[in-house]
Amino acid sequence: MRQQITIAGAFTQADRDTPFHHLPFEMPAGAKRLEVTYHFDKLEEEEAAKLEEQLRRDTPYGPGGQNVMDIGVFDVRGTDELTGGFRGWSGGARTGFQISPSAATPGYIRGPLQPGEWNILLGCPTLRSERARYWVDIDIEVEPNARVDETVLFEPTDYNSAGRPERSGPRRWYRGDFHSHTVHSDGLNSIDEYAIEAARVGLDFLAITDHNTTSHFEEIATRNGDFLLIPGEEVTTAWGHANVWGLDAWVDFRCTDDAGMQRIIDFVHERGGLFSPNHPKPGYPWEFGLTGFRVTETWQGPWRLGNDLSREFWERRLREGERAVAVGGSDCHSIAPAKVLHPWGLGTPCTWVSVQGTLDETGVLDAVRAGHTFVSEDPTGPFLEFTAECDGASYITGDAIEAKSGAPVTFTLDYRGPSEKKLRLFRDGELWQEVVADREEQSFEFELALDAPGYVRAEVAGFRGRPERGEVTHALTNPIYLRPA
Repeated sequence: MRQQITIAGAFTQADRDTPFHHLPFEMPAGAKRLEVTYHFDKLEEEEAAKLEEQLRRDTPYGPGGQNVMDIGVFDVRGTDELTGGFRGWSGGARTGFQISPSAATPGYIRGPLQPGEWNILLGCPTLRSERARYWVDIDIEVEPNARVDETVLFEPTDYNSAGRPERSGPRRWYRGDFHSHTVHSDGLNSIDEYAIEAARVGLDFLAITDHNTTSHFEEIATRNGDFLLIPGEEVTTAWGHANVWGLDAWVDFRCTDDAGMQRIIDFVHERGGLFSPNHPKPGYPWEFGLTGFRVTETWQGPWRLGNDLSREFWERRLREGERAVAVGGSDCHSIAPAKVLHPWGLGTPCTWVSVQGTLDETGVLDAVRAGHTFVSEDPTGPFLEFTAECDGASYITGDAIEAKSGAPVTFTLDYRGPSEKKLRLFRDGELWQEVVADREEQSFEFELALDAPGYVRAEVAGFRGRPERGEVTHALTNPIYLRPA
């Protein structure tokens, strides 16, 4: 037996500040399978192409010239902010989805189809016409006399760091990528394909951060293989994107203002997770006027793709006295044998983390929390380790030197990479020291009196590819903070 429902409506320009429609429908008792498809008005191809060409001149990596509508679904637990019964989201990557107790379309969470009110969630992040109609077709397979379904929803592991024992053992640098997308959102590859490729290019771990969903968490938790995959979510809004790692819950994305985004950030931090604004540069900028996040994606893809602006976004936080940890992520959406959507892949850039003891998710995220990271253009480097000594104590990036005012500090910069590159130290955002590496492996020392609060960080820069386009950054470290007593 089947039940079929069609819901129609429209988005208009007046919906810009409330770009989500919740469309209720009734899930009958005995439901065995839910299938949803949808379609909506689009601009004529020629009109959309002309508009896209015009838009690309101003924001080459931003939204295109066509109407876009996204789709997701909530179950009987409701649609309340932060705590609603989320069952999946595919954005605009698919024209529909299916859910049953034992399986679901990637992006959606398998499990019982509980009777009661469910809600289709439609979003309209890009509306190029004055009005766009939509039609949602719902098809429910029902077995009226079926016994009660006893399947349960997958519950992610709690990665909250509170109450964990101290880590022990030697430190070691590991290489990873904190931003990637698979078939669970708008990527083109499976999780297994990514794991194999990440290991091949020299990574030790990879974060899978599919858009606005946690459907990939179960596959990561149950897959065979020893390559470390870290489940995450890219919270994707019309006013900015952000990665979340280390959380055992879906993170809401239905916010339209600073107050709503602040509630999301607080939700993540209260549960021990990490929140990181992504690619804060033209194209998909971070438009929320907020501070207090603990991580920022300071580098995404090849350096010339606006990463100088992402670096400035991060450095501005540092100059204003905040402690924000820089990480990098490729935002990879595909690799061979799928169609390659970008000319770079996993590990571009590469984030190096100094992990104490065993390499696992806890160790990686603890290293990020502490700022024990640096970023290089790919897994081959350059390698750039920045350390300090003061009053007999040793420090690494992310640490704060707390000693008597005037105490001498010795900074050490250990470099491995191409010769003739410029190694620079920045103090409070201003260039303080610069040397040229005349060998492929070299160490430098610099002296400083601990005379004022602030920070010091390091970079490697030089020419690459087309020198007439100027220098690029090859690697950058997190700061060592200065805290004179």
